Amino acid sequence: MRPVDPKHYYRRYLHPRYWLTWVLIGVLRLLAFLPHNVLQGLGRCIGLFSYVTAREHRHIANINLGMCFPELDEKEREKLVRESMVATGKGYVESTKGWWGNMKPYAERLQVHGMEHFEEAKRRGKGILLLGGHFSILDFAGPLAAQIMDFNHMYRPNNNPLFDALIERNRRSFSGAAFTRHQLHDMIEFIKEGNIVWYGCDQDFGRKHSVFAPFFGVPAATLTTPAWVARQTGATVIFISQFREGGKTYSIHFSEIFEDYPSDDEVENATRLNREIEKMVRQYPEQYLWVHRRFKTRPDGEPSPYPDRNKTLRKRLKKWKKRRQQK
Repeated sequence: MRPVDPKHYYRRYLHPRYWLTWVLIGVLRLLAFLPHNVLQGLGRCIGLFSYVTAREHRHIANINLGMCFPELDEKEREKLVRESMVATGKGYVESTKGWWGNMKPYAERLQVHGMEHFEEAKRRGKGILLLGGHFSILDFAGPLAAQIMDFNHMYRPNNNPLFDALIERNRRSFSGAAFTRHQLHDMIEFIKEGNIVWYGCDQDFGRKHSVFAPFFGVPAATLTTPAWVARQTGATVIFISQFREGGKTYSIHFSEIFEDYPSDDEVENATRLNREIEKMVRQYPEQYLWVHRRFKTRPDGEPSPYPDRNKTLRKRLKKWKKRRQQK
């Protein structure tokens, strides 16, 4: 186990406001010892329950899939929404196995595709910027990736500081270093030393560090940060994706090296990133994180395709007040 960041010391989170989180952590730790089939069944139940009750997430996934796969009819799209939420539910419980469980049986069955591209990237000796997307086995994939490389990652801290401490402490068992978006300059120096860092570049973080580039043919705010990091470090850029293949079998896929990247054209750079993520998603579309508001930032004059959260909350509050008055 690698050293723990002092901000992730558990003794910092003994206040009663964290007790409910501690109970949840206890439950999650027990899940790690369940047999694989039982854990998968539980994940499926969680996903189906989420599909029925999490109306907002279901609606967002439906909108995203409608924009990205317009060829699907309503029934086909709804089926893919359900499968996606089931895959995400499985990913939640699989994370417990990745943090505390025995990963040896999964490592023995691991399928690795494109390893020759990764080996070539290492031979170049310039550090590796390992780009990827958000798929349902993300935290379960970490220990598997650590079987074949020195794994380091960039992450967004969880809003619950105790849960953030839990996640990052457990990632210490397979990840050598972790960086937030506020530590980009540290990450750049780390890569310059010849190290590898995974960076998920497929989410919408607004206009400030983005350009619009097609994602499944739809203009999407796409980060320019990966191109900037590649430019600053001179690193070799390659994509990684990770999938649940069935049974106890999982796979990791490396793309070909991104040659002549980045260019001086940021839209061209962003388009190349999105095109590569599309290729990943099309392999197992149900395993992609469709509940993220991927198209929330729109070109000038174009409305958001998603419902207004504030409007929805006001509507729910109005209904609640009306029920109170009727009582």
